[in-house]
Amino acid sequence: MTIADPKLFADARGVWSERTPGSPSGIEWHEVYRVSGYKLDGVTEVYTCVELDFEYGEFIELYHHWEGFDQVIAAITQRLPGIDPEWFHVVEQLGVADAPIVVWRRQT
Repeated sequence: MTIADPKLFADARGVWSERTPGSPSGIEWHEVYRVSGYKLDGVTEVYTCVELDFEYGEFIELYHHWEGFDQVIAAITQRLPGIDPEWFHVVEQLGVADAPIVVWRRQT
């Protein structure tokens, strides 16, 4: 982990990133409005990004190379009602030229 890369974790309250130990920021489960994913061309590497959106436009980006990413993906799969268990596999299959895809949206 470098200074630029936060540690990710999920708990009973939500999904969090922590750049400074003891100072997490994130999104609570009940605040997650939409989950989407895409690929980003980083010139020397292709990044997989998952976005967790709040209802009013703010969002949190989660990148595959950040510590704790796999645990957070598992928690999203377990916590969000109705999300397809294979949702992340679909995101992984995207190419950098593909548009972002929405894999889950909160039912109103």
